[in-house]
Amino acid sequence: MIVNQRLQEIGQERLRLAPATRDDFEAVATLFAALHAYNASLNAQFALADGWQALLREHFLRTHESEGTFWLLAWKGQRPVGLLLLENHLDSPLFRHRAWVELVALYVDPDVQGAGLAQCLMEEAKNWTAQHGASHMQLYVTAQNARAKAFYRHCGWQPIQEIWSLALSAEPNSPSLLVDPSCDGELLNNGHHHLALKTHTQEDQARSNIYTLEQEAR
Repeated sequence: MIVNQRLQEIGQERLRLAPATRDDFEAVATLFAALHAYNASLNAQFALADGWQALLREHFLRTHESEGTFWLLAWKGQRPVGLLLLENHLDSPLFRHRAWVELVALYVDPDVQGAGLAQCLMEEAKNWTAQHGASHMQLYVTAQNARAKAFYRHCGWQPIQEIWSLALSAEPNSPSLLVDPSCDGELLNNGHHHLALKTHTQEDQARSNIYTLEQEAR
């Protein structure tokens, strides 16, 4: 497993990798904002909402020590320069293969890009996923982000599904009249998959784990 913190020689850089602590939220938020500002520069649809920082803080404080979530920071001196966020994902019971680790965020500050930090963070992601018994990872990438897609392909990733969008003539900023039954209460806060038919509790996760073990034993 990853140690609490360690120094990492990457190219000519001497960087420190460490799981994010409660006191590191501002560093997390800074890198998270930079990541999504870049995504929004490619496609405005991915701009962060008003009040995003309070929501991120709530999620971070709830999950930064959780067994099913991994927040990792890379530091150059006292400056945060890299962010990795992984979360266990349990999809709808409709699907047979519904458990994986989601690579929610991987970001490297432009000042240290090209030094190998992104590859190092990817290796940490793979190690954490394997240590938690998951067979694969999944991620979302902005369609226009050619550099990120090239990096992921280089690391062995490949597309298995595409999300297509159709812009209609609805007025911008008009409130939606549609109600999504899967985005209720905690499901909304957790960004739960829209195909979820119910809230997945620890009991549901345990049943899923037992089923997986039974299948492997056959």
